Amino acid sequence: MGIVRRMTIEDFGDELEVFTASFEDSWNRYEKDYYPRKALEFDLQQHNPENMKKTLEEPNSFRFVIEENGKIVGGASGTILRGNDIEGGLVRLSSIYIHPSHQRKGLGRTLLNHFIEHCKQQKCHKITLYTLPVLIPAMNLYLKLGFVPEAYLRKEWWNIDFLKMSKWL
Repeated sequence: MGIVRRMTIEDFGDELEVFTASFEDSWNRYEKDYYPRKALEFDLQQHNPENMKKTLEEPNSFRFVIEENGKIVGGASGTILRGNDIEGGLVRLSSIYIHPSHQRKGLGRTLLNHFIEHCKQQKCHKITLYTLPVLIPAMNLYLKLGFVPEAYLRKEWWNIDFLKMSKWL
Protein backbone atom coordinates (compact mmCIF):
# COMPACT_ATOMS: atom_id res chain seq x y z
CA MET A 1 0.00 0.00 0.00
CA GLY A 2 2.79 2.44 0.84
CA ILE A 3 3.08 5.30 3.29
CA VAL A 4 3.11 8.83 1.88
CA ARG A 5 4.81 11.64 3.77
CA ARG A 6 6.43 15.02 3.18
CA MET A 7 9.95 14.83 1.85
CA THR A 8 12.79 16.25 3.94
CA ILE A 9 16.28 17.31 2.85
CA GLU A 10 17.62 14.20 4.61
CA ASP A 11 15.66 12.08 2.12
CA PHE A 12 17.43 13.58 -0.88
CA GLY A 13 20.07 10.88 -1.43
CA ASP A 14 17.59 7.99 -1.38
CA GLU A 15 15.00 9.98 -3.32
CA LEU A 16 17.56 10.91 -5.98
CA GLU A 17 18.34 7.23 -6.59
CA VAL A 18 14.64 6.46 -7.05
CA PHE A 19 14.08 9.52 -9.24
CA THR A 20 17.04 8.66 -11.49
CA ALA A 21 16.14 4.96 -11.75
CA SER A 22 12.52 5.71 -12.63
CA PHE A 23 13.34 8.40 -15.21
CA GLU A 24 16.04 6.23 -16.85
CA ASP A 25 13.67 3.25 -16.94
CA SER A 26 10.85 5.32 -18.42
CA TRP A 27 13.17 6.72 -21.07
CA ASN A 28 14.43 3.24 -22.00
CA ARG A 29 10.97 1.64 -22.10
CA TYR A 30 8.80 4.38 -23.60
CA GLU A 31 10.63 7.54 -24.56
CA LYS A 32 13.94 6.81 -26.27
CA ASP A 33 12.51 7.04 -29.77
CA TYR A 34 10.58 10.17 -28.82
CA TYR A 35 12.28 12.23 -26.11
CA PRO A 36 15.90 13.23 -26.88
CA ARG A 37 18.55 11.80 -24.55
CA LYS A 38 19.89 15.33 -23.99
CA ALA A 39 16.44 16.31 -22.69
CA LEU A 40 16.50 13.47 -20.17
CA GLU A 41 20.01 14.47 -19.10
CA PHE A 42 18.82 18.05 -18.64
CA ASP A 43 15.91 16.84 -16.47
CA LEU A 44 18.25 14.71 -14.35
CA GLN A 45 20.72 17.59 -13.91
CA GLN A 46 17.94 19.85 -12.61
CA HIS A 47 17.25 17.36 -9.82
CA ASN A 48 20.21 18.36 -7.66
CA PRO A 49 20.77 19.22 -3.97
CA GLU A 50 20.73 23.00 -4.54
CA ASN A 51 17.42 22.98 -6.42
CA MET A 52 15.95 20.46 -3.98
CA LYS A 53 16.82 22.67 -1.00
CA LYS A 54 15.21 25.68 -2.71
CA THR A 55 12.08 23.67 -3.50
CA LEU A 56 11.75 22.39 0.04
CA GLU A 57 12.07 25.94 1.42
CA GLU A 58 9.59 27.51 -1.04
CA PRO A 59 6.24 27.95 0.76
CA ASN A 60 4.12 27.16 -2.31
CA SER A 61 6.12 24.10 -3.36
CA PHE A 62 5.72 20.67 -1.85
CA ARG A 63 7.26 17.24 -2.29
CA PHE A 64 6.03 13.89 -1.09
CA VAL A 65 7.75 10.54 -0.95
CA ILE A 66 6.13 7.14 -0.70
CA GLU A 67 7.77 4.42 1.36
CA GLU A 68 7.38 0.68 1.39
CA ASN A 69 8.91 -1.20 4.31
CA GLY A 70 10.64 2.01 5.45
CA LYS A 71 12.35 2.58 2.10
CA ILE A 72 11.60 5.42 -0.32
CA VAL A 73 10.22 3.96 -3.55
CA GLY A 74 8.67 7.01 -5.22
CA GLY A 75 7.93 10.69 -5.09
CA ALA A 76 5.85 13.56 -6.37
CA SER A 77 6.35 17.30 -6.45
CA GLY A 78 4.12 20.25 -7.08
CA THR A 79 3.85 24.00 -6.89
CA ILE A 80 0.80 26.08 -6.08
CA LEU A 81 0.59 29.06 -8.44
CA ARG A 82 -1.49 31.75 -6.83
CA GLY A 83 -1.50 35.41 -6.04
CA ASN A 84 -2.63 36.86 -2.75
CA ASP A 85 -5.97 35.03 -2.85
CA ILE A 86 -5.60 31.70 -1.03
CA GLU A 87 -8.48 30.26 -3.05
CA GLY A 88 -6.96 31.15 -6.41
CA GLY A 89 -4.72 28.10 -6.39
CA LEU A 90 -3.66 26.37 -9.55
CA VAL A 91 -1.29 23.48 -8.86
CA ARG A 92 1.33 22.26 -11.27
CA LEU A 93 2.24 18.62 -10.74
CA SER A 94 5.91 18.75 -11.73
CA SER A 95 6.74 15.07 -11.41
CA ILE A 96 5.50 11.77 -10.11
CA TYR A 97 7.62 8.62 -10.20
CA ILE A 98 7.85 5.14 -8.74
CA HIS A 99 10.98 2.98 -8.78
CA PRO A 100 10.71 0.40 -11.60
CA SER A 101 10.86 -2.54 -9.15
CA HIS A 102 7.82 -1.18 -7.29
CA GLN A 103 5.59 -0.22 -10.21
CA ARG A 104 2.20 -1.81 -10.90
CA LYS A 105 1.44 -2.22 -7.19
CA GLY A 106 -0.91 0.76 -6.83
CA LEU A 107 1.76 3.00 -5.29
CA GLY A 108 1.44 5.63 -8.02
CA ARG A 109 -2.31 5.76 -7.41
CA THR A 110 -1.77 6.07 -3.64
CA LEU A 111 0.78 8.83 -4.12
CA LEU A 112 -1.32 10.76 -6.62
CA ASN A 113 -4.45 10.46 -4.45
CA HIS A 114 -2.46 11.89 -1.52
CA PHE A 115 -1.24 14.71 -3.78
CA ILE A 116 -4.83 15.48 -4.85
CA GLU A 117 -6.09 15.51 -1.25
CA HIS A 118 -3.28 17.86 -0.23
CA CYS A 119 -4.27 20.24 -3.03
CA LYS A 120 -7.90 20.19 -1.88
CA GLN A 121 -6.81 20.99 1.68
CA GLN A 122 -4.85 23.95 0.30
CA LYS A 123 -8.08 25.21 -1.31
CA CYS A 124 -6.73 24.81 -4.83
CA HIS A 125 -9.22 24.55 -7.67
CA LYS A 126 -7.20 22.82 -10.39
CA ILE A 127 -4.20 20.53 -10.87
CA THR A 128 -2.41 20.57 -14.19
CA LEU A 129 0.46 18.47 -15.53
CA TYR A 130 2.41 17.97 -18.72
CA THR A 131 3.19 14.52 -20.04
CA LEU A 132 4.50 12.86 -23.16
CA PRO A 133 1.93 11.19 -25.42
CA VAL A 134 4.06 8.00 -25.39
CA LEU A 135 3.66 7.52 -21.61
CA ILE A 136 0.50 5.44 -21.90
CA PRO A 137 0.66 3.87 -18.38
CA ALA A 138 0.99 7.32 -16.81
CA MET A 139 -1.83 8.75 -18.92
CA ASN A 140 -4.06 5.81 -17.97
CA LEU A 141 -3.44 6.52 -14.27
CA TYR A 142 -4.22 10.20 -14.74
CA LEU A 143 -7.44 9.39 -16.59
CA LYS A 144 -8.55 6.90 -13.90
CA LEU A 145 -8.10 9.60 -11.25
CA GLY A 146 -10.15 12.19 -13.12
CA PHE A 147 -7.58 14.11 -15.15
CA VAL A 148 -8.65 15.02 -18.66
CA PRO A 149 -6.61 16.07 -21.69
CA GLU A 150 -6.84 19.83 -21.93
CA ALA A 151 -4.36 20.69 -24.68
CA TYR A 152 -2.09 19.08 -27.21
CA LEU A 153 1.08 21.16 -27.33
CA ARG A 154 2.77 20.72 -30.69
CA LYS A 155 6.59 20.95 -30.63
CA GLU A 156 6.42 22.52 -27.16
CA TRP A 157 9.76 21.64 -25.56
CA TRP A 158 12.82 20.02 -27.14
CA ASN A 159 10.84 20.25 -30.39
CA ILE A 160 8.47 17.46 -29.36
CA ASP A 161 4.77 17.27 -28.59
CA PHE A 162 3.39 17.30 -25.03
CA LEU A 163 -0.05 16.72 -23.62
CA LYS A 164 -1.46 18.99 -20.91
CA MET A 165 -3.84 17.21 -18.57
CA SER A 166 -5.89 18.78 -15.79
CA LYS A 167 -8.18 17.90 -12.93
CA TRP A 168 -10.65 20.35 -11.42
CA LEU A 169 -11.10 20.01 -7.68
